[in-house]
Amino acid sequence: MDMLQINNLTKKFGKSNVALDNLSLNIRKGEVFGLLGPNGAGKTTLIRLLIGLIKPTSGTAQISYNGEYYDIHRDIMKIRERASMLPQEAEVYENLTARENILYYGQIYGNMTNEEVEKRTEELIDMIGLRGRENDVTKEFSGGMKRKVLVARALVMDPDLVFLDEPTTGIDILGARTVRNVIKKLSKELHKTIILTTHDLSEVGELCDRVGILVKGRLAAVGTPDELEEKFQKAGIEDVFIGLTTGEGVIEEDFLSKGKKQTLFSRILKRR
Repeated sequence: MDMLQINNLTKKFGKSNVALDNLSLNIRKGEVFGLLGPNGAGKTTLIRLLIGLIKPTSGTAQISYNGEYYDIHRDIMKIRERASMLPQEAEVYENLTARENILYYGQIYGNMTNEEVEKRTEELIDMIGLRGRENDVTKEFSGGMKRKVLVARALVMDPDLVFLDEPTTGIDILGARTVRNVIKKLSKELHKTIILTTHDLSEVGELCDRVGILVKGRLAAVGTPDELEEKFQKAGIEDVFIGLTTGEGVIEEDFLSKGKKQTLFSRILKRR
């Protein structure tokens, strides 16, 4: 069953800056979907559209809860009740403890009782690896520890759909492993749907059921890592990514205009 159906979604900033170009994509319930692309490819724009922080120029998307679909144009408040986002630029409240940061976010969502929020907070303190530091003021934390608080905060309202933008940025090796294990648990055991952006392509093979690669606002490729490696005849998802974003030896079928096919070799010949 699809959790998310995106249909011809386009976002323009001004007349000529196309951040997202006619994107259509289905994301299944319970899968970890990796959203990949270079800086400026449209990843953050897509997430902001789906969570209702900005409005599309055209197209739409529907998100399913309990078998009923809600549209981003009409039902954004309903969508936000069951969706959570961890932006890359998010910050903790440094004068609050780790526990207070998590509790506060759970309380402002308003979809749980205070007792439920407190129970959920204690579960996340253990799940994310904050036990022993939960009562420390977060201004004393390292960047990696703050990131772990932010991950816990994004999960406190027990969302069905989770947008994680670079969740392991700034975390040490052990902390990053903890976060990756949490993502696996959310998907495989709790059947949460996760849209993950990352520049650490080693995480993709470990975590992602499927990936979509954005190039200049368009969906250049989508599939499992194995499917993409086979399609583009590459040895790993990193090579697929580099090929699609730079043209190194990859036939560009999906995002060149007028159906033209062009390899890096033919481009080099044209420059001579």
